[in-house]
Parts: sequence; structure tokens; C-alpha cells
Amino acid sequence: MIELTIGVVAAACVGWLLRRKQKQRSAAAAAGEPVGLPCMLKWSAQGSRWKPGRLLTGADRLLWQPSWGRRSVALPADLRQAGVRSPSTREGMVINPGSRIVTCDSSDGEVLIAVMPPELDHVIKALERV
Repeated sequence: MIELTIGVVAAACVGWLLRRKQKQRSAAAAAGEPVGLPCMLKWSAQGSRWKPGRLLTGADRLLWQPSWGRRSVALPADLRQAGVRSPSTREGMVINPGSRIVTCDSSDGEVLIAVMPPELDHVIKALERV
């Protein structure tokens, strides 16, 4: 019984911390400050796999910072949103099935950005500003 109580308290603390961080990102984005939105990116220039990282907004260009290793990469300047969709069953095995995929067109080819629904509006607004 004690283990169950500790597990519930730990889950509540983690949920509170995640929600707090999301509110901080939303407030910063509303104020026009640079924000790092957690996402997964699939871009032929970076390989054919989904790669985790952060979409850095607030600059004159959108940047993508991978979770591991390399430096930030500037996304194409002519990046435009083409649509939003849910992940397919196959994609849902790699990325979170509850996420949304923003499909973008550019001169470098198609760019797919997978984000969770609370960050979707911030990504769409960032794409409109570029």
C-alpha cells in the first residue's frame, strides 16, 4: 500500500512539473520571447528518421536543436505549412500517437514536425512569422 501511495504522489509531482513547464513556454511565446518547443523532426536533409529535439522560435529563422550531439540547424527560409494531420499507425510506433504532425513544404523538400497538441498553436504561429 505504501508503494502505491508513493507512486501516485510521484506521478502527481511529475504531472505538475510538466504542466508548469508548458505554461511557462506558453507565456513566453505569447510575450514574443524565444521558446524551445519539444518536437520530433523528419527532414530528408537530416536523414529519413524521426529525430527528437526542440524547435527554437523567436529568431528571424526557425532553428532545430537535436536532443543529442550536434549544433542547431537552420530550417529552410521558405518553409511553409501545408497541413496538419494525425500520425499513421506506423508513425505512431515511433512518435507519440497522440501528437500532431505539421507538414511543411520548402525548396529543400518536405519537412515534418511532430508536436503534442498543447504546442501545436505555437508551432503554427512560428511558421507564419517566418
